[in-house]
Amino acid sequence: MAASDSKASTGKTQPTGNLVFFDDRTALHLTQAFGQESDLDALLGLLFKQMQALGNVSALKYVYKPLRLNITLGDTQTLQPASHSADYNLSFREVQLGQLALFFSERYTEHDLQTCEDLVSMAFISLRNAITVLELRNQAKTLTDAEQQSLAGVAPLKKEEKCDALILLALDDYSDIQQRDGEEWAQILMSSVHEQIRGGLREADGVYHIGDDLIAVLLPNTTGSQAQEVACKVRTLVASLHLNGGDIGDQLTACMGVSDASTATTAEEVMEHAKLALADAQAAGRSQISFYQKATARQATG
Repeated sequence: MAASDSKASTGKTQPTGNLVFFDDRTALHLTQAFGQESDLDALLGLLFKQMQALGNVSALKYVYKPLRLNITLGDTQTLQPASHSADYNLSFREVQLGQLALFFSERYTEHDLQTCEDLVSMAFISLRNAITVLELRNQAKTLTDAEQQSLAGVAPLKKEEKCDALILLALDDYSDIQQRDGEEWAQILMSSVHEQIRGGLREADGVYHIGDDLIAVLLPNTTGSQAQEVACKVRTLVASLHLNGGDIGDQLTACMGVSDASTATTAEEVMEHAKLALADAQAAGRSQISFYQKATARQATG
């Protein structure tokens, strides 16, 4: 993401997932909060409040031309003509999501800008979903009476209970790799793993590099059995990663801990449960997956 503190500055923002100023618990809490908002106005309102509090943003303007959306939060008219601003063309996995302009009443700092960009990164999936909801509503307005009656007569599918799930992943032998090859190479390796996982999962899934050696995968509206399937898929994605033209001495492996909101009441608890499950997996050996179970019982799989 790039922007400068000029009167009119333009950058193109991408959801890198490499958050700079947010710890893992806060990032999970904010991502879940954004994920609960499928209404675009409510989502932008929540994003603006966070930017006001953490990034000193005075006003926000969002434009999405395909749906003729032009939403302003705060009062841009009260800002001086020379006010500093940052403009972004939003895109998520090559899907255009409109333009976002942030206005600051005074010169912003690099910390302010990066904080706002972190917040946008965490809200990307929710923004994509909110736009999709609006597009579907517009399409529904064009259905004929016969089509609407046909849809109304379709019996709803039986729903399996779903909730948010979290996977915490740690590469096996990360500390050895770091010591042997250096910090820079270790971080390049983690970034490659992050990109490999993100490219292999659903658009709705969030993948975040939340520490030197941890990757978090947030799975919204996911059943317990689906979360287990995703963890197994992630293990395969990690094992199939090839670096340096495929010339790698040892196959990459990782341990994972999985938890979901059915065993917790807060985002912090979901994170703590995933950490406990990860510790169990690492204690069981290499390339292990552990699922947090209710009442302290946890299950590991090889």
